[in-house]
Amino acid sequence: MNKLTRPISYACDPARRYCECGHCVLPPARNIDLDAVANLNRATSATATFLILIAALLGLMAVGLLRTESAMHRAAVINQENIVNTKGPTSWH
Repeated sequence: MNKLTRPISYACDPARRYCECGHCVLPPARNIDLDAVANLNRATSATATFLILIAALLGLMAVGLLRTESAMHRAAVINQENIVNTKGPTSWH
C-alpha cells in the first residue's frame, strides 16, 4: 500500500477565520472605519503643531518686548544721570 496517496486533513474553521488549506471562503473582517480615526489624528496633530508654533512665536515676541523695555529704561536712567551730572552740584533736581 502506498502511503503518499492518503488524503491530507486540515483543521480549517472558517467561522473563526482560521484556514490551513488556503481554499476556504472566510467571512469578511470586522468593518472598522480607520480612515475617520486617521483623519482626526492628522487634524489634531496639525492643530497641536500650529498652536505650539504660535505659542513659541508669542514667547519670542514677549522676550523681545521685555528686552526692549529694559533697554529703554536703562537708556532713560543713563540720560537722567547725564542730565543731573551736567547741571552741576548746586542743581536741585
